Amino acid sequence: MRLACISPLNPAPTGISDYAEELLPHLARFADIELVVVGALPTNPALNIFPRLTLDEFSSRASEYDVVLYHMGNSPAHALIYETLLKVPGVVVMHDVVLHHLRAWLTLERGKRAEYLDAMKSEYGAAGEQAAWGEINGRALADRFEFPLNENVVRAARALIVHSAYAAKQISRVAPTTPLAVIPMGIALPQVIARDAARASLKLLREEFLIAMFGDVQPYKRVLPALSAFANFHAQFPASRLVLIGRAAPLFDVRGAANALGIANAVHFVGYASREEYPLYIAAADVCLNLRYPTAGETSASLLRLFAAERACVVSDTGAFSELPDEVCIKLRADAEEEKNLREVFEFFARNARRGMLLGKFARAFVEQGHTLEIAARAYADFLQSVIEQRAVSRSYLRAWQRPTNVTFEETIHRAAQADTERAARTLMPRADWQDELARACADLGIRDNARLRPVAQALTELGL
Repeated sequence: MRLACISPLNPAPTGISDYAEELLPHLARFADIELVVVGALPTNPALNIFPRLTLDEFSSRASEYDVVLYHMGNSPAHALIYETLLKVPGVVVMHDVVLHHLRAWLTLERGKRAEYLDAMKSEYGAAGEQAAWGEINGRALADRFEFPLNENVVRAARALIVHSAYAAKQISRVAPTTPLAVIPMGIALPQVIARDAARASLKLLREEFLIAMFGDVQPYKRVLPALSAFANFHAQFPASRLVLIGRAAPLFDVRGAANALGIANAVHFVGYASREEYPLYIAAADVCLNLRYPTAGETSASLLRLFAAERACVVSDTGAFSELPDEVCIKLRADAEEEKNLREVFEFFARNARRGMLLGKFARAFVEQGHTLEIAARAYADFLQSVIEQRAVSRSYLRAWQRPTNVTFEETIHRAAQADTERAARTLMPRADWQDELARACADLGIRDNARLRPVAQALTELGL
């Protein structure tokens, strides 16, 4: 098949750039691909194998291709893609169900208020018109997640691709007769980096319990509940740290929130992390948070990368995240109990390093079973060919999760985590006064031999101390 691919590519500031660049070489096994360059020239040298053409060149040659593949997301990086797909129909990968933020950027933020108002009124009637006037007059922001403004894109598509059953359900309501494929998001499987080696490279303390959040620091990523939960956790487990990796949203004073909670010294704001440092921060974490509410209907590539790195992850129980197997992550509702539940999860993993390692092992297996780039590329190729041959029907390519049955899974984890568990108990748990007195007495007496202390430790264990 001859395929034109139109997607943001690096240096475009969106995760869809990374996704498309990783997928393309695998998809090239099944198709002759040409890249339509949108914006800046691609900076990834691995893409030099693909012929390139400008948008103007594509517009004059669009009929030469068997199919056009668009990667569509909810950010200004997709503005030209949005405008092009409305003129030249193709297969549209809806990375986000909600496109309201992009549509508002194309209209309101460019002074096209009437165009925005017309779109909201025509799609959502009086409720949409009222919400639009609120934004236009500056009284209030419309609930952009309630009014997705994706309808013109969905109706223009020759066929559609999404990455979750949740997204498929939302999209199919708009165009129920358009062929729609649910294709697993594919990611690269990295070599797992040792936790202590990553911390040494980043100059992070080996003994601390480290919780990490990745991606842009936005209010809807549940940063404030996470900070509050960590503040309560840190009061009980002082040898702990929360690390935020990603740029903070404008006007979101997350540092001020940490100061107000009295945890500024225990929260590390990394900001943007380089490609070299990013996987090190993932490997260094004991627990990773991937929270968001409300959701734009996206499937998180960043979460799958955490899974592939064998990290224990906590996600929000909403949208596509609710479809994840219970055995590969912890799912929490964004409700009144969210903060308390987060704190309890932190405590659980602080006391049970082995369980965190097991969760990470299962998460990696989940990616290996159904979310590799090879699996995704084969599904893309099969569906695109069916579109070309005009026999495409809506279907799912998702694979059912199978819990690994290899008994050495837990045995290996137990051996590897035993030392960490003992160290965590010593380092993280609040020390009783008698423990400090015993430590000082041993130091004063010069007792450093573990053999002498072992019977004492055994006796204390039997007493439940």
